[in-house]
Amino acid sequence: MNRYEDVSYSVSDGVARVAVNRPAKLNAYRNQTADELRAAITEAASDRDVRAVLLTGEGRAFGAGYDLSTIDPGETPALDDVLERHFNPLVETMRASRLPIVAAVNGPCAGAAVGIALAADIVIAARSAYFYEPFVGIALVPDAGNTLFLSRILGRVRASGMMLLGDRITAERSLQWGLVWEIVEDDGLHAAALAICARLAALDAQAVAATKQLIASAADFGASEQLQLEQDLQGEAGRSPAMKARIAEFFARRKE
Repeated sequence: MNRYEDVSYSVSDGVARVAVNRPAKLNAYRNQTADELRAAITEAASDRDVRAVLLTGEGRAFGAGYDLSTIDPGETPALDDVLERHFNPLVETMRASRLPIVAAVNGPCAGAAVGIALAADIVIAARSAYFYEPFVGIALVPDAGNTLFLSRILGRVRASGMMLLGDRITAERSLQWGLVWEIVEDDGLHAAALAICARLAALDAQAVAATKQLIASAADFGASEQLQLEQDLQGEAGRSPAMKARIAEFFARRKE
């Protein structure tokens, strides 16, 4: 029986499948979603029979970013608190886990969901998938590890274009840019992700964990400081008049 509300969790043949399960919201994350993802990944790591994690989204989206409908339109959102308590711990748990995590991006991947996908060790995408950074367009700053991962994977110029302009990055372009390991046809994504997980599960667990630790040490240098800076600047952005105006516009559109 699934113990989570926002996440589906199952284990088979040494692979834990963890999926955001809010398809009606295009798997937009609320605070509870991040907490449950962290709990599910921690649960998988505590199970000695689990050798790899497959992370994806139920339905037609990997994740639509943060669920703005959870913000009270009459209040100033404390987004720095949201990051400190929910999203930064999730990113740190994923990077520190002994288990290799394979993210299968099955559709739109926006905002915080981009950071969560890139916190995985191997990322594959369906051909219809795309990556999207909407933050600056709603008077916010990228968070959930986005500035850390995108800057280091893409380099300053491409990361700046992606995060400042907010263009959708197709699966094909994401492969060219090195955001993903491979792209597959939509109907073959799950099988391809499971095949990668099976390969990882067949390897020596200690060697995999140690290799992941070495890669994280080299690639994530200064990660805690960058997550803290994202948190601080997002807190300031979330209290700005511009952000309040964007939230008001969001709720006004929902009533139309």
